[in-house]
Amino acid sequence: MKLRKIFTLFLLIVNLFSFGQEPRRSEGTEATINTINKNTKGISFVISDTGINSELNEIGTTFFKNKYIILSNKKRRHAEVTVNPITNTPNNNLYCVDVKEDGSLSFPLLFSKTLDSENDEGSIGFSHDQKTIFFTQEDPNSKEKFNLYRAVLDENDVKKWTNITNLNIVPDGYSIETPSVSSDGKKIFIATNIPGGFGGFDIYEATINEDGSIGKLVNLGPNVNTEADEKYPFMSSDNKFLYFSSKGHTNLGGYDVFRSAYVENKFLEPMNLGTDLNSRRDDIAFVLTSPTKGYISTDKHQSGNFDILKFEIRKQDNISLNYIVAEEVTKTALPNAKVIVTDEFGTIITETFTDNNGKFKFAVEPLTLYNVQVNKEGYETKKVNVSSGDTEKNIFLTQEKAVVTEDAIVIENIYFDFNKSTIKKESELSLNKIVEVLKSNTNMSITINAHTDSKGSETYNQKLSESRAKAAYQYLIKKGIPTNQLSYKGYGESELLEKCDKCTAEQDQKNRRIEFKIIK
Repeated sequence: MKLRKIFTLFLLIVNLFSFGQEPRRSEGTEATINTINKNTKGISFVISDTGINSELNEIGTTFFKNKYIILSNKKRRHAEVTVNPITNTPNNNLYCVDVKEDGSLSFPLLFSKTLDSENDEGSIGFSHDQKTIFFTQEDPNSKEKFNLYRAVLDENDVKKWTNITNLNIVPDGYSIETPSVSSDGKKIFIATNIPGGFGGFDIYEATINEDGSIGKLVNLGPNVNTEADEKYPFMSSDNKFLYFSSKGHTNLGGYDVFRSAYVENKFLEPMNLGTDLNSRRDDIAFVLTSPTKGYISTDKHQSGNFDILKFEIRKQDNISLNYIVAEEVTKTALPNAKVIVTDEFGTIITETFTDNNGKFKFAVEPLTLYNVQVNKEGYETKKVNVSSGDTEKNIFLTQEKAVVTEDAIVIENIYFDFNKSTIKKESELSLNKIVEVLKSNTNMSITINAHTDSKGSETYNQKLSESRAKAAYQYLIKKGIPTNQLSYKGYGESELLEKCDKCTAEQDQKNRRIEFKIIK
């Protein structure tokens, strides 16, 4: 009996210790953290307390007339405390708090006696002119279910908020939570558990009509919503990014905050905002007050009571991604390929060419998706989507086939080192197209005609063109083409395509060419 009591006491101590610690990381968790940290490379969130938090609940919502509106279930000035009979905890009330210059919060006052109820209050949103409020309250007949209301501000009315209307935009029995209005006042975003979604609470959007009514709810789709819960939508002031909290996606645990770009009327794959901001607990109610500052609410003690924290975003300068463009079969690096990089909104970030080793790089912003398009003569255009968290890797191009006309085999230009007749590696790939055609057509014979630009003397150019034609001829023989299918000739500068006194680099390039003419 004594041993049993000692063992029971030991288990209690172990359990108490484990509850007081961070959850132990598994290998899967470590892999998730590594994935998240890739996309947040170069960005950090510096978190600090706001000075408003208590031992009970504080959750941020939005701003009204330079005041931050928060939810709290701690007794405050002029607020009546009511208790939720299911959870046996005080209900949340809406308070407005002062915002200090450093972002700290203070002096909470009940936001509105008119909008205060005996039940739990929920999140709110305001129209662009802040004369209409959209707010949620717990249904008095169905605890833990919230309804969405609208009210209009009348400064001359003693109640201030008038014409309170239940909007009834979802079927009976379902909850509407965490409303948010876009900065231009044209859309409202809400979380609801109505049927037809992807599971749990999904985020929907709807148009706010001129009369304040709400249009049809539209699910934001599978890039935002998952089988788990999504809540707390917040649209950036430029309407380019949706921030939201989700229990799904690539997640550390509980609710994490994600960002999804809004491009051409759809939301792209979201990115976790990283381990500076998110934890293995619930992190919700993300809101930006400027491009680099904002607030988040987090259940840091896993008690169901949240604290409001402020954050500052810091970015590292000069972050870039490095890539190599190569041919897909031989993995030969491809110089002089044109690269166009755009962000997810189609804005051109850079236009460049691969160097002699097939390499290029471009500067990136954290948490950003990029579209990379690579073009090279003789190859199929390649488009790839990359993120700022990608590491250096290759982009492989597929060769196009040679085009056989009545009198020629047409391929891209053959390149040589300057003033030399040594065939570059990339041009060996091009000559392989000629090999393929001739091996498939053993009765065909061709002549290899080499031309130069007009720079240098005629004698020098003639000799250079002959040596280059011969180099191509010898390469084809080395690849197994019989000599009776081949002949070659150098033309120097005698047959210029571009006749110019001061030729541009592009004109010179057109004049420097090798042609494969069919003679039989």
